[in-house]
Amino acid sequence: MPSTVSTSFESSESQSSQSAPIPLHDFLSTHDDQHFVWDDADRETSPEWLTAVDAAGLNAKKHKVFNHGGKAYLTPPDPFVQIKELGDSGSTIVYKVTAPETSAYRRALALKVIVCKESSRPPGPDSKARSDALKEVKTMSELRHPHIVAYVASFEDCCIQPREIRQRAPRPRQRPHNMVAFRVNQRIKKHILGIAMYPPAQCNLRVFMEEVCQAPEDVWERQHLYTYFGCLSQAVAYLHRQSIQIRHKDIKPDNIVIDEFGLPVLTDFGLSRHFETGKASEGPTPKTLKYAGPEAIYEAPRDHHSDIFSLGCVFLEMATVLLGHPTEFAEEQLSINTLDSADARSISSSGTGTNTEFKYCDVLRNLDAYLDILTLLAHPALGASVKGVLAVLPHIRRMMDPVQTRRPDADQLYPLFRHLYDIHDKPGPCFNCEEERRTGNALPSRSGNGSPTLSRGVDGVGSNGSQGLARRSTAASTMSTAMSMVAGRNSLS
Repeated sequence: MPSTVSTSFESSESQSSQSAPIPLHDFLSTHDDQHFVWDDADRETSPEWLTAVDAAGLNAKKHKVFNHGGKAYLTPPDPFVQIKELGDSGSTIVYKVTAPETSAYRRALALKVIVCKESSRPPGPDSKARSDALKEVKTMSELRHPHIVAYVASFEDCCIQPREIRQRAPRPRQRPHNMVAFRVNQRIKKHILGIAMYPPAQCNLRVFMEEVCQAPEDVWERQHLYTYFGCLSQAVAYLHRQSIQIRHKDIKPDNIVIDEFGLPVLTDFGLSRHFETGKASEGPTPKTLKYAGPEAIYEAPRDHHSDIFSLGCVFLEMATVLLGHPTEFAEEQLSINTLDSADARSISSSGTGTNTEFKYCDVLRNLDAYLDILTLLAHPALGASVKGVLAVLPHIRRMMDPVQTRRPDADQLYPLFRHLYDIHDKPGPCFNCEEERRTGNALPSRSGNGSPTLSRGVDGVGSNGSQGLARRSTAASTMSTAMSMVAGRNSLS
């Protein structure tokens, strides 16, 4: 039974403008996400399923639990129409979706579909795993920052089938071993959680850096990568600020996506947790080992400085790429037991592969020597940009300090990397980040009349969203090609 979406628009935008990509800042400042509202078709109404939704504080207009009468209806539900698959990591698939032309809400979105499990089985309606997942969705729905993925809507769907128990039931003139089946209750065969988000990614940071490695200094990808240090610093500072207080817990290149306008967006909050002032985690928690700090690997008490370590690892890879080497070069050289910086000039910069067990926290003893190697191998032909990148290496070293308390706080990072915006005239400083530092407002007003504007595009010139997209078509095509080349190897969110 198909369902439809109920949508209303107060603006007089045309249908085409409602479906065109817009910068995330404009998406948030115009409250575009509020235009999507679920209808009541095929909606679950039993308290058994709805109690946890209410307890998590989710709005029924934005979160829908489907009831398809036991049918295996586990694909993106109407009105979502799948455009393409963006990534697949086993139990999680991310689609780029839109709605039919007959739908009022036409904005393309990323739809993350998660197969929910608890101890390898689908969780029940009152399970702790489901309750925790819904609380994470609520947390995500409250985040509003131009470099953090925006929540639009969410849904749950499950396939329920009767459970049959067979037991011995001897009857007259029947053999004792005959069995009779009794339907005693129902069991959940599969349970999925879907989260619709904006913007849909063009690629993730890992793919983007692969492109930069092969690009000359004057191409837009390389020029944009210099600016990502400041933008990502502000995104993490927003999460850590007193009024938000969230630890991401899984910062890595795969969880940073690049949008249609070449801007970095932090995503995938599946491992995020609230933290209170002075509160630290202990014991095992899910994390990506490669980018996890020593305290997380060894399950020691930890706080928001664990995010700083992970971000420092990402920044080290970005700096490595901007200095002319692939990210594998960092892993290869850091894994060498003894690094002799005097012989650095003879070291080949072509990485030969990645050890799947590589963890940055295991090679911190070699970090200083590796930074010396990057300095000695810096190519003179890269000019002033080399000095700008080399200047941030000591700050990255502090971010990756094995002792949590010696790492800087997130709100201290932006000034340390601010000069990288000025390496090239285009795209120039990020208006959002500059204004956030000046005013403390994560969504600063762009203009006096309140109309959405794009202060920096691929050409670094202010424009509206559609013009920015037109200027960016070649770049978008490049990223789409990159995505096709690495399909199946990268999980996007």
